[in-house]
This record gives sequence, structure tokens and C-alpha cells, in this order.
Amino acid sequence: MFYSNAKITQSRIEIRYEVQKEECRPNGLHYDPTSDKLYIVDQADGDLITVSDPRNNPEESVFKANSGKPSGVVTTDFGGQDTIFMASTYNLAITQVRGEEAVEVDVRGIGTGIVDFAQDLINGTHTGYHGLEWDGESLWAASPPGKAIFKMQLAETHTGTTVSACSWFPIAFGNRPHGLAWADQAKTQIWCNDSTLHTAYRYDVQTGACLEILVLPQDAPQSHGMTIIDGHLWYCEDQTTARICEVIPL
Repeated sequence: MFYSNAKITQSRIEIRYEVQKEECRPNGLHYDPTSDKLYIVDQADGDLITVSDPRNNPEESVFKANSGKPSGVVTTDFGGQDTIFMASTYNLAITQVRGEEAVEVDVRGIGTGIVDFAQDLINGTHTGYHGLEWDGESLWAASPPGKAIFKMQLAETHTGTTVSACSWFPIAFGNRPHGLAWADQAKTQIWCNDSTLHTAYRYDVQTGACLEILVLPQDAPQSHGMTIIDGHLWYCEDQTTARICEVIPL
């Protein structure tokens, strides 16, 4: 009912970059056009990797954020301060990075749980969010356990940052939503890929309707974190060679 008129688009893939950090598993991706920097979270050890000038002469730097096997990242101005949020997926938290300080915001029970493709649905590992985005006021997050995209309002209190309210809409297909990326400057539409189905879906964030299905080539690297660069989706692959790929619609 929410996807009966969805446009279907085929695509091709171009490999744009390979992360140089040894044994890196890039699982979250975010591009900041103002600084021309690409932010990558390493699920292997919780590091935050910053890549300057990612199209031409990439230069990496690494910050030890110690996030719990993170799967998403976004940069923003929150509370009047430059802030980076990382999805601390296995800690059921959001890692908040400001300067050299990294603290965790508890999201336990909000979009967290056992994914339905887990081998043990009773005693399996509880996990949390993957892809993150920011709309100027709220934090958006893809939840594989919830099979939904969440919108969270954050508040700063005397004890730290907390989630003060949230809403969500269910994904149209699949059970492994991963990366998020705004599809328009007004932030009324958002892309969310499914790592298992090898596709990305464009949603209306007000209605939850699926507007477009972007099909990745069958032999393309598996998609995890996503972002937008120069109008095209880019994604990271954490399985074998730590590649960063550009999706080019046909």
C-alpha cells in the first residue's frame, strides 16, 4: 500500500576509494560538503576515520572513539557545538563526539532488540541503530531490529544528552535496513538501503511511502553505510576490501 507506485531504477557501481587503515571494517558513512570531509566508522574497533578531499587526494586521520561496533555516523551542530554522532550499535547507544571527548547516549529500548534473521531469536545479541542522519532538529536512525526508520528528539540535561521523544515508520521491504542519506535538500525524502536485498529505497519521511527502489548490480560490493556526494549515493562495504563505492543510476 505504501509502495504500489514506486519507481524502479537500475544502477552501476564505481569503486571510488579503499580505506587505508589496516583491518578496517567501514560500516557507517557520512559526507560533510562544507568541510569536504568523509566520515567513516570502523566496526572492527570503534574508531572514527576522517577522510579529507575524498574525490582527489584522500588523506585519512583516525580518532579513538571506542564506540561499540558502530554502524552509522553524522556530523551536525547540536546545542551550539560541533557534534559527531556515531551509532554505537552493540552498546545500544549513540556515541556523541565533541572535540576529544566521546560519551554515550543510552537508547536502550528505543529501536533496539534482536534482528529477526538472528540464529537465536530468544537469547540472541541485542543490537541497535545503524545509519544516522540529522534534519536540523532531530536525529534519524535506521533500526534493523525494529525494521523501521526512527526520528529522535535529543535534549541536553545536567546529566548529559538524552532522547526526549521519538517516532518511526516501517521500512517497505527487507529486514536489514542500514545506511541513511537525505534525498533532497529540504530533507523531506530519505534513502535507506537493505544490505541483504542489495537495494536502496527512497522514502517520504512524512508518510513513510516508498517512492523509489534503486537496484544495485548483483556483483557489486555489499552496501552498508550510505551518504550523498555530488547528488549520487556513495556507500561503504565492510566485508573484504573496505571499499567506498558510488552508485550511478542508469
